[in-house]
Amino acid sequence: MRRVTLFLNGSPKNGKVVAVYGTLSDLLSVASSKLGIKATSVYNGKGGLIDDIALIRSSDRF
Repeated sequence: MRRVTLFLNGSPKNGKVVAVYGTLSDLLSVASSKLGIKATSVYNGKGGLIDDIALIRSSDRF
């Protein structure tokens, strides 16, 4: 299991820590629920698109 912190795009505040399991689609579903939006993509803190769950490390910030 990996834990990451999710933020709304462009906002450094009100992050939500979540556990990453399964697929990228699973993460998008969790992000949608936790952030109250319809998440369609995940970007790292430098704006890089995450397109594979294998790229995610524990303690990453998105």
